[in-house]
Amino acid sequence: MNEEKRINGGYEIIESCTIGNNELVIGHNPKAPNPYVCWYCKGGDNYFWGYYCNELSSAREKLKERYKTECGMPYNQPDKKTRKRDDRER
Repeated sequence: MNEEKRINGGYEIIESCTIGNNELVIGHNPKAPNPYVCWYCKGGDNYFWGYYCNELSSAREKLKERYKTECGMPYNQPDKKTRKRDDRER
């Protein structure tokens, strides 16, 4: 295995998943005050909206929450037409 390590701000990326054009990653830095972080990532090196925490399980929960949110976004549902708003005058 010759996979290149990805590092951002001293955190090694240890998990990742992609939805649409967004990648969600978990980083780990055992020397940091909060050793785990969940980031959005674009282009493989643009990390943003970090959620820092002390436990891997918390980082995974945040990743799962963000993934579910992204799944619901219209730009991540290319096969579905945008639904029209319900008629509010009923």
